[in-house]
Amino acid sequence: MAASAPPPTGLAFAVSVDVRRDQQPHHDSRIDAHVRVRATGTGPRDLRPAVELAVVIALDVAPAHLRAAATALAATLRALPDGLSFAVLGGTDGTGDGSPAPCYPLRGDWALAGTDEKRRAAFSAGRVAPTPDDRPRPGYGAWLAAARALLARRPLPVRHLILVTDGGGHDPAGEPDREDTALTAAIAACEGAFGVDVLALGRDWDPAPLLALTEGLHGTADTAPDRFAPAVTGVLRRLRRVRSPELPVTVTARPTVTGVALSESLPRQHSLVPVTAPDHPHRYDFATHQWEPGARDYLLSLRADASTDPLGVLLQLATVSVGGATAPLVVRWLPPGVAVGAGGTGGGGGTLDAMNAATRMRTALDRGYAALDPMSRDEAERQFGVAVRLAHEIGAAWVLDDVRKVADIVDGARGLVRVGPTVDRGTVREGRLHVASGHLLDLPAHTAGPPVKCPGCRHLAGQGARYCIACGRSL
Repeated sequence: MAASAPPPTGLAFAVSVDVRRDQQPHHDSRIDAHVRVRATGTGPRDLRPAVELAVVIALDVAPAHLRAAATALAATLRALPDGLSFAVLGGTDGTGDGSPAPCYPLRGDWALAGTDEKRRAAFSAGRVAPTPDDRPRPGYGAWLAAARALLARRPLPVRHLILVTDGGGHDPAGEPDREDTALTAAIAACEGAFGVDVLALGRDWDPAPLLALTEGLHGTADTAPDRFAPAVTGVLRRLRRVRSPELPVTVTARPTVTGVALSESLPRQHSLVPVTAPDHPHRYDFATHQWEPGARDYLLSLRADASTDPLGVLLQLATVSVGGATAPLVVRWLPPGVAVGAGGTGGGGGTLDAMNAATRMRTALDRGYAALDPMSRDEAERQFGVAVRLAHEIGAAWVLDDVRKVADIVDGARGLVRVGPTVDRGTVREGRLHVASGHLLDLPAHTAGPPVKCPGCRHLAGQGARYCIACGRSL
């Protein structure tokens, strides 16, 4: 079954679907599957030509930090790749409504990076005017609106906003519900038009709106030093690795299948919104963005009516297609009285358990950080304990390293964690961005076979398991 779009230039795809093959038949049976998509670069170039990128750099910093930020901006502009279309925003435009001011180019909307243009841009970096003390700084929604207006006039394949911020322009202490609603609307208005990366300076920012920006507009949020030029260069290099700015993951299901949902688990964790066409009601297109060589993991959930299906026969409930590659989702309804997993011959599901554990682990880690800002030690220890225990089960060493920055791990296998009497709030906020930035896990291969027995307690474990979940012994 073909995908809904031809494969993009420069990428070849492979799709695998891992599901527990044997399922209990019901009128409304829920099926969960792990979908892994591997994208491999093809062609002679590793990087997209810079002439295909349009990038807005927005400098959102307090007046006290402006001189240092202007120096870093000048270094950033000197390091731009030749051929890049760029524009710089910073400060306010003086109209009194808090709109961001254009800083470069001096005339027109866009500049094209070259030796002379970059020199002039770096010299003009000091044009970023501070916001007067009696006027509010632009909020995140204002930066999005200004970037959207600019990028609409530069229809290149990859369009992006790099927001360098110290967080002072977004103050949820006043009217948080109203401001959050406005930001949500601003993000929705930019959906599909461009992406956003956030570089957070200092430690006085609130991570929640920064994560909302990047999760809604398909980018990353990370901390950066005051001299942020290398961080911007890193973002641009990643953007040049993007081979396909937008690509659908298409799920085509049988008429008896309903409730199709797809969420990305790794490298970033967020839900996707399906789109169906009237003439193809059983085809679900999930828009995804910024494809580059690498792997992505998804959780596919659906509900199936098994009331008219035969028992004990392999049935294809759906297919998953990406860029011309397709994989089936196949299950078998068990006869009455046969328990799921009996005899260990059902097959499938080996990576699904690991992916579910990874999702729970990252959720617990984020909740642990959230409990520390403001300080709630008991809840933080409970959530960090869950994250550490799951990290031991699936071998996610980065989680242990993160937790050790804010707590002592007393017993990792049992999930015992102790938070000290004082915790640096800046470290906590940096940790939340780190969790959201994504880490690809080394999940076991999609295999079918008998389960493994722990040599210590004889508890059954799935294929590829590294630790026994009953006693913690290494397998």
